Parts: sequence; structure tokens; C-alpha cells
Amino acid sequence: MMKIFKSSLFIGIAFVLLVIGCKSQNSPTHPRKSTSTPSKNPKTLRINLTGEPSTLDPRKARSLNDLNVIKMVMDGLTRINYQGEPSLALAEEVKISDDRLTYTFTLKKIKWSNGESLTAHDFIYAWRKSLSPNFPSDNASLLYVIKNAELIKQGKLPNSLLGVQALDEKTLTIQLEKPIPYLLELLASPSFYPVCAKADKLNPHWAENAETYISCGPFKLETWRHSDSIEVVKNEEYWDSQHVKLKKISMMMVTPETGLNMYENNELDWEGSPLSNIPLDALNFLKEQGKLNTQSSLLTSFIRTNTQKAPFNSIHVRKAFAIAMDRQNLIEHVLHGNASYASGLVPAFLGLRNQEYFQDKDETQAKALIEKALELKEISKEDLSHITLSFLSNEKNYRICQALQEQWKKAFNIDIQLEAIEGKIYFNKVSQKNFQLALGSWVADFRDPINFLEVFKTRDIGTNNTSWENQEYFTKLEQSYTTTSTEERTAILKECEQILIQEMPIIPIWHGTMHYVKNDTVKNVVISDCGGIDFKWAFIDKKI
Repeated sequence: MMKIFKSSLFIGIAFVLLVIGCKSQNSPTHPRKSTSTPSKNPKTLRINLTGEPSTLDPRKARSLNDLNVIKMVMDGLTRINYQGEPSLALAEEVKISDDRLTYTFTLKKIKWSNGESLTAHDFIYAWRKSLSPNFPSDNASLLYVIKNAELIKQGKLPNSLLGVQALDEKTLTIQLEKPIPYLLELLASPSFYPVCAKADKLNPHWAENAETYISCGPFKLETWRHSDSIEVVKNEEYWDSQHVKLKKISMMMVTPETGLNMYENNELDWEGSPLSNIPLDALNFLKEQGKLNTQSSLLTSFIRTNTQKAPFNSIHVRKAFAIAMDRQNLIEHVLHGNASYASGLVPAFLGLRNQEYFQDKDETQAKALIEKALELKEISKEDLSHITLSFLSNEKNYRICQALQEQWKKAFNIDIQLEAIEGKIYFNKVSQKNFQLALGSWVADFRDPINFLEVFKTRDIGTNNTSWENQEYFTKLEQSYTTTSTEERTAILKECEQILIQEMPIIPIWHGTMHYVKNDTVKNVVISDCGGIDFKWAFIDKKI
């Protein structure tokens, strides 16, 4: 049970605001009698990651798969529980000040997998390292809720001024820049996980191999055959090990097509979102067979533009490429209808817009915008002859980019080069802004529009990567933090999204849904519309 001590006023506020968290859903059971064949080993779950993790260091992780694997082997002050709400994990209790600016956590007695005691200093060490100006932590901006964190990342303050303090080995205080209603949920994100300070100082590469990996989660990393497979086993020393039923999770790294074949041959228990993608050609068939599970998703797919590289330094060119798209055709014929039209960054059901910001398939206006960019000498015709669209290499992304290539060829009579890149190299290239156009997406960490909009708050935030920033956008986001009126806050965030779409550093394409198939014997997997998946409570029902 979560022990939280706070003023009576905040108890009411916190209870109401817990519902803004990403909606979690237990993996569905089926009333019909199962026809699935049980796993050969009822204590081992077999899943597909599709590719090699870029990193399993919680401070550096960016991709959804990396984050989901890290959640298997690590834990935070809080964890999203079986009901989809934040509950205390490594923390035994939390006290919240009346002004909601100071949180004091008392830690449980926890040991790292190397036998070292986990202390408050491990949290502080991890957060200070993430916020070091030269440390590669793309999601460090999540830590900016802590007092002075952003200025420290910018190199304007020493990390000793970070608003955190270890009162003793088991007591940690966090001082916030401003009150936020979702801190307990945010603390469940890997960016807020501790790392074993002693191990990290001795070996900065500890997170790269199973033999040196130090963890504190429901499972421990047993084997990591790079670019082949990962196996984690139950952590018997985990604080809540009594609720961990699986003995092992075996993770393959094969293509979605191979993964689906393995699932059909009873060699995998789960294939598809959020760890993999169901092959596009199989979606309709699986749906007709009643085998396809669907989950709502707080995901927006978009194209990043590099606003410092021609021709996308021109706002007219960025807008031209956006309105020349035929999103509905792409959704219907490439994605088989399993997505929804996006003209904005924030999914419409989060309440920022009741109509689309623009309509696509406007080739006439798109050509006029290109001509205007040429007339104003923002770009040259030569710039339009050397455009590359980069994407994370997989069949789904290739088909999407191929469709966009054809649409832009039809609209502008220009040839777009496609560049398929493997995971680690792709994310590094985007982080270094070494691209012109890059297919990407954002899945919310929590269920609030701010988590989408903050991605592009400044050009230096590791999640932005477009080189774009706008002072009015920044100012309005800052204003949204302090308003107490829900209606006023929504209006401010709506203005922010309007500014983003007006300047178009990203080109929205669609809002997504998750699709997966699973063995009917697999129970109690918790997935959220933020793309999270948690196997802590999962088990394989031998009776089915």
C-alpha cells in the first residue's frame, strides 16, 4: 500500500489527477475456449524485440523497446501498478509539502544485483550524471521538473545545485521548480531510475553486457547475445518478488515477419506492439481470424525536418511538403486503416483541437509555396535535387517512406532518396542532426498534452533534434505550468500546438494504435497507451 503523507487539500487534488496517467490495460482474456498451445516451459515467456537495444543504461535510453527492457530489470521510486496508477516501489513512503514543491522519500532496504546496498546517493548520482552537459542523455529533459536541472544541463550551474538531497542513506528529498500533478507517475520513467554509483565509477560500460549489468528490478539480465537474443531471469532478491511469477523472459531479435511465423509455430508467446510490429499484410487476416488484439496508443508519427539544412531551412518548403502529402491514402493502403489522420502533434482526444489544422493533398498550394521559397531565395533549385528521407530500418517504415517518396514525386517532380538505417546508428544520426528529413514518432510518457509539446520546447532538448525553437512557444509553455485554471491551461497549450504547426519543424502524419497477437495462456501482462509493457505480474496459465 502506498504510504503518502501530505496536506488534506493535496490528497483531494492528487486523487483526481491520478486519472491523467497513461491508461493501462491488462492483456485481455477471451471468453471462448482457448485453441492456443501452451508454452513448452510454463515459466518462460518468449517475445520478439526485432532488434538490438541501443542501450540498457536508463540514463541514455531513448527508444521504446530499450525503455521496456530496462523496466524488466530496473525499478524506480514508483512503478505503474496493475491498475495503471503510480504506486511506491523502491520507496517505502513519501511526504509531500503543503506547497507541493518538496517530496521526501524513505527508501526500502534494497540491494543491487552485485550485493551493494541501494541508497539515496545512487539516485542523486544518476540524475547528476544525466544532467552533465556532455553526457549523452536524450531524455534528460524529463528531469527538468527538478529545481535547477535545466540550467545544469545547459552548463550554467554546477550539478551540486540540483534540487535533490540525501538526508541519510535511506532518505531522499526532491525540490521541484514548480508544482506538477504528475510527479509520482513521472518518477516511474527510466530517466528517474537510480544506477549503482560504485559500479558506474569503476566501469562506465557496465550496462553493455550481461556479465557486468547491475540491476534492481523484477528480473536480472542473464544473457545478452548481441544482435541475437536477451534472457532475463526472476530476481529472487527483488523487494516484491512474491508477485513475480515468471522464471524467465526470452527475447528474440528477428524481423516481424519471422516473429509472426515463430508465433504461429508456437515458438513465441507474444508478437507485435509495443515491442514489434505486426506485418502490414497480416493485419486484416489476423483481424478476420479474431486473433488481433488492439490497444489505443498515445503515439504520433511525424517527420522531423532539419531546419538548419536546405531546403528545410525554409518554412515555405516545410509547409509545402506537409500539405502535399496524401495521409488518408497512406493510412488506408499502407497501414490498412489502422491509424488516424494527424495534422497536429498532440492526439486530438487529449482535447487541444476539435478540427484539423490543415488539409492535405493540396498540390497547387504546395507548388506555390515552393515557388515562393525560390523567389525569396530561401533555397535554390539545386537544394531540391538533393533530399534524403532517413528512417529506422524495417519493412513498415520502408513502405511508409516509399509511399511518401511517390507522393512528393507526383507533387513536385523531384526525386527523394530513401535511407534505411539500423537502430543505434539511426538514433545517433538524428541526435547529431545529421539528416534532412527523418521519419520518427513520439509516444507519451504520461497522459497529458504537455508531454508532447515539451519535446520541442528548446532546440537543445535531446528529444527535439530539429534545431527549431520559438520564444513565444517557450514562453507559453512556461505560462502553462503556473496557471491554476484547467480551461486557461488548455487554451495556452492549444496556442503552443498552433505555433508548432504554423512553423512546421515536424510534419505530422498519423496517430497510431498498437496491434499484437499473444498466446491465450499468457495472463496479466500490463500494457499502456503510452507504449509501456510490464511483465512483472505476468504468468502462463498451465490449465488452458
